[in-house]
Amino acid sequence: MAYNQTAILAADPASVRDPVCGMTVDPAATRHHSQHAGHTYHFCSNRCRERFDTDPPRYLSPASSVAATATAGEVQWTCPMHPQIVRNEPGSCPICGMALEPMIPAAGEGTNPELRDMTRRFWVGVALAVPLVAIAMGEHIAKPALDSLIGPGAAVWVQLVLATPVVLWCGWPFFQRGWASVLNRRLNMFSLIALGTGIAYGYSLVAALLPGIFPASFRTPDGTVPVYFEPAAVIVILVLLGQVLELRARAQTGSAIRALLDLASKTARVIGDDGRAAAGDPGAAVDDDGRQGPAGDAIQPRCRWIFPARERSGDLRR
Repeated sequence: MAYNQTAILAADPASVRDPVCGMTVDPAATRHHSQHAGHTYHFCSNRCRERFDTDPPRYLSPASSVAATATAGEVQWTCPMHPQIVRNEPGSCPICGMALEPMIPAAGEGTNPELRDMTRRFWVGVALAVPLVAIAMGEHIAKPALDSLIGPGAAVWVQLVLATPVVLWCGWPFFQRGWASVLNRRLNMFSLIALGTGIAYGYSLVAALLPGIFPASFRTPDGTVPVYFEPAAVIVILVLLGQVLELRARAQTGSAIRALLDLASKTARVIGDDGRAAAGDPGAAVDDDGRQGPAGDAIQPRCRWIFPARERSGDLRR
């Protein structure tokens, strides 16, 4: 027996989620229920109920069933490279340091807090790094003109003021991830970034504050100690740029998935060959992969969709 389906756009606020497949189910409409640990669970089909009765902990465990735990307003996050990492909030993977992403994209507009944060840090860093690079390059290209504008000693302090927020604030997530990689004994890219920029900035900070502790062989002809604020800041900016591009690409992929989810029907109505709705079916949520319908009939893997009369010239197959 073949079936038609028609989308019901307005979801019932009293609906619940099937713990097996994650579909929206109206408890008053569905005939498939199961008791477990004093709770009643509702299912879209007899097949889902049987799968649940076989192993309830599998579908109620947060680590093994996203559908059972991804309720409204609650999203679980995982690492694209290490799916065993599951968190209840956004962050970074303790193994590779990559930003976590939602395990199941939700319908509607989604925002990526990691992308917003990295973008903000990137543009603040760029605004501070541009004059920093100009000063550092001026020492090699037009040093006499730079010395006439800013003395050698003052140039070091200006570089310190410009580089400090870039390295310590803009690059702070990299130091956090680098330290986490040491604690977890999982050295990764962020371990190298934190080590390189930290040493360059720390050495330059000591050279700016205590230049007298360095021997004469470390000094330039004008008596100052070379500093490396500019390389440390530029490395942080370049890494931030890479993070922004990566997160933006992943966000675009997630937006495409969410757009497809927005097109999906939340509920469906089973229509028989006689053109009438199945008895007792006010719009129960059913799916398209051979599960049992509300009237006890199997849903065909290929089913027909209800269209306006002007478009219904025949069976439209997906």
